[in-house]
Amino acid sequence: MREYPRNSPQAGARIVAMCMLADSDLDPSELGASELEKIYQVLGMRQAEFLSVLRDYLHDLRRVTANPAGRISMLEPERVNAILDAVDEHAFRINVLALSLAICKGDHALNEAEIALFRHIMARWQIDLTDLEIEVSLG
Repeated sequence: MREYPRNSPQAGARIVAMCMLADSDLDPSELGASELEKIYQVLGMRQAEFLSVLRDYLHDLRRVTANPAGRISMLEPERVNAILDAVDEHAFRINVLALSLAICKGDHALNEAEIALFRHIMARWQIDLTDLEIEVSLG
């Protein structure tokens, strides 16, 4: 997988991209104008930069698959953890997690894969829903 500088907008964008693709589907509601604008504002990126990270993430997933049938495990724990570990600033983690949740809830539902990923992120980063609610309401 590609590496980005720790706590960079690109590292955060890759987490958002991973969350968007957790269900193996890129829903049109996740790429609406208002959703993309949230991404650009929170991460401090331009459209081309985010779309480049998203494209690179897809290329990296394709490249690292070792499955002869070409199937890709979107939520392989080692890969997910490596991606998550590129962000270690608490406030940035909260912002990235809140942004990812908002984007993935754009279709008014979280499926089992998305829920499992968000639970994993919260456990890995030691964030609970109360922390997330407090931080987001203050920010």
